[in-house]
Amino acid sequence: MQQMYVPPLSKINKSIIIAYVSVFLLNTILTMSAGIQLIKYLGLSAVGIKSGLIFQFVTFPLVDANLMSVVFNCLILWFIGSELELKWGKKFYLKFLAFSAYSCGLIYFLLTLFAGELVNFLPLSGLTGVNLALLVAYGIIYSERTMIFMFLFPMKAKYFCLLLAAMELFLALTSTAFNSAWAHIISMATGYGYLKYQSLRARGLGVSQIMKNHRDHQAKRKRGNLRIVKDDEQKPDPKEPRFWQ
Repeated sequence: MQQMYVPPLSKINKSIIIAYVSVFLLNTILTMSAGIQLIKYLGLSAVGIKSGLIFQFVTFPLVDANLMSVVFNCLILWFIGSELELKWGKKFYLKFLAFSAYSCGLIYFLLTLFAGELVNFLPLSGLTGVNLALLVAYGIIYSERTMIFMFLFPMKAKYFCLLLAAMELFLALTSTAFNSAWAHIISMATGYGYLKYQSLRARGLGVSQIMKNHRDHQAKRKRGNLRIVKDDEQKPDPKEPRFWQ
């Protein structure tokens, strides 16, 4: 019988989980004892930012009020996040988390700022959007791996992630909780775009490299067809992590 691989819980994810669970427990205690909900103060909202609570841009991923959401997010960080961190390294992993979370937060804030009069946006909170971005990355890099949907249905990772994206889109269009669903879609899209950009950059196809290649081509045309070619030209860096498969 094949055993399920469980990656070691990294220090980064352990710290995030401890902070996440601690804020959840504090929010639960304050809500039950004094009726104070930390999401109003730590979750991201246009009202909070206008009131001077700028720290909401930093705190919103770490506050949550739903127990099942907290448990699910912690498991995703452990099983999916830890393996991606081992592949990417701590530096890039932290960059991916920050980019997925805070680009989503910024876009969501702008939506609440300009469309708040038309739609009653709830404060953005929790790690669900970041974890969905991690799942998208996992589905791209380990596309042929088998994952178990709802612990019952085996499917390839790429289809697993497509199914999650479809579920979020359905919630965004039909559910009363469409605010957070749209935020999660934004997080998945920004995570996908960041990985795509890093993939192009690793292959020498980033914006700066394309511009450099264009300048080199123009210089080559000016000096004729003779050109000195170095042996190590355009060789990929063996230390560069694989962002795209």
